[in-house]
Parts: sequence; C-alpha cells; structure tokens
Amino acid sequence: MNWLWVFLGGGLGSMARYAISKGSLHLFKEATFFPWATLISNTVACGLLAFFVYSIPDKLTENHRLFWIVGVCGGFSTFSTFSLENWILIEQKAWPFVAANILVSLGLGISIMMGMSRLSA
Repeated sequence: MNWLWVFLGGGLGSMARYAISKGSLHLFKEATFFPWATLISNTVACGLLAFFVYSIPDKLTENHRLFWIVGVCGGFSTFSTFSLENWILIEQKAWPFVAANILVSLGLGISIMMGMSRLSA
C-alpha cells in the first residue's frame, strides 16, 4: 500500500511542477536564458520538505511521510532538469547564468533547510 501514497503524491508534485513551468513562461516571456521554473520548483520543494521534516515531523504518519516527503516533494523537485538546463547553458557558453543558477539554487535550498532546522530547535 505504501507505493500508492508515493504514486499519488508524486502525481500531485509533478502536476505542480508542470504548472510552475507553464506559469513561468507567461511570467518571464522567454526573454531570459535563466531556468526560472526549475529554480522556483526546487526552492518551493525544499521549503515543503523542510517544513515536513523540521516543523511537524511528530504529526506525520508513515502514509503522510510517503505522500508528502517522498511523493509530492520528489515529484515537485527535479535534479535531472536542473542538470540538463545547466548543461544547455554550458553549451551556450552562458557562464554567468550557469554560475548564478548553481549558486542560487543550492544556496536557497541549503538556506531554507538551515533556517527551518534552527526554527524547530
């Protein structure tokens, strides 16, 4: 039965990721090389993950953990797209965008985790 919770959460997370991708195209009008959708998705997924891990861990059942942490956060964040977009930027020799994407993505993700862990302590 565990797989069902992961499956349902992953579907929801993937749909949210898709919605952010479509929304960012309208918001940023393809006027930039920067991969905004992936940055937004991964940052929000880090925030959700930090919330579930650090703010309410005792309130989550195993099914909730599988649904929210493994399913939703796993389907919502995307390391493969992050890697591909950085590779495309490297091929285009868009070095400032490569550096910014890697530093901002990792910096935000780690900062969110650090901040939530300190708030829960």
